[in-house]
Amino acid sequence: MKDRIWKIFDALFNTSAAGVYILLFAAAIAVATFIENDFGTNSAQKVIFKSWWFELLLVLFSVCLVFNIMRYRMIENKRWALFTFHFSMIIILIGAGVTRYFGFEGMMHIREGDASNSFLSAESFLQFEVQEAQKNYNFYEPVLFSSLGGNTFDEEYLLGNDLTEVKLLEFVP
Repeated sequence: MKDRIWKIFDALFNTSAAGVYILLFAAAIAVATFIENDFGTNSAQKVIFKSWWFELLLVLFSVCLVFNIMRYRMIENKRWALFTFHFSMIIILIGAGVTRYFGFEGMMHIREGDASNSFLSAESFLQFEVQEAQKNYNFYEPVLFSSLGGNTFDEEYLLGNDLTEVKLLEFVP
């Protein structure tokens, strides 16, 4: 059993697998460029950059790099050029992950000599305001709608004692 697991692990994270992952990454971002050109940035974000398989590809590539640093004992054998290359790629991928999950994207207009503490977010939101009896309910939900890919939104909200369902029927770009 241990040998079978090691063979699967080795097949997923060897040098050849890393080559396949980097080629798939290059192909994906090339396709994303054409999608963005023809259908807009939101479509490229939805279909490629924010998809689960693209994130999995980057995680597999990162683990491959770490595995190959350990497998070839790059530090112990003082293979500094190879180690620096592999480690820098890992740092870049960690930075991409931090930006993806904790970063903000938007525009900030600052005229010369002025200061600003606000920006226009690039994120899209559905904003709801519900007035029921004497109460007002305000809430917003982040969404990513595009002309490509399935656009769905189906949420339920408890407003007072009433359960309200909001469902996207159609998206018109």
